[in-house]
Amino acid sequence: MLDSLITTLRHRAADMAAAPLDERSISRAERVLGRALPNLLRDVYRHVGNGGFGPGYGLLPLLPEQDSEADESVVGLYQTFVADDSRDVAWSWPEQLLPFCDWGCAIRACVDCSTPDAAVVTFDPNVCGPGEPTSKALAITHASLHEWLADWLAGVNIWDLMFEPDPSHARTGVDPITKKPFSVVPRKLRRRWL
Repeated sequence: MLDSLITTLRHRAADMAAAPLDERSISRAERVLGRALPNLLRDVYRHVGNGGFGPGYGLLPLLPEQDSEADESVVGLYQTFVADDSRDVAWSWPEQLLPFCDWGCAIRACVDCSTPDAAVVTFDPNVCGPGEPTSKALAITHASLHEWLADWLAGVNIWDLMFEPDPSHARTGVDPITKKPFSVVPRKLRRRWL
């Protein structure tokens, strides 16, 4: 019998999700990753779909799909992230984090496989410059994947849970057409992960 969250996700994702994966495909992905997926994430890929639904631009496919970039999947991104980056010696991806949801602008939601409830951590590489630690770009969003998915199903704006206004970096300017002043207040990650 399927968990009620999985059943609700199936109904919500019915028109968006790629076909669910079979057990063999999930096991193959786990072998490549070198770890088991958290149970709930495994159930999502097995019973709901292989990405294409969820907040932002949606969950990533677990495995690369035909005719798509390999690194636009959980397995592909993870392999890219854990590889050494010769251009930035400070780059060090935490091995327990699996990127699984795309927010655009290279921002990803990741599941922390080292926590019992699979905490969700936001990765925003746009806040790090070369030589800065990767941990600066990580912030916890939810204590569990279950809470994260339940919030999305309930219509919670998860983006606002990930980011907050950063008045310390606000900028003002003048609109060249209207000649009226305007202010831009950027956003920053709400909480740090480590």
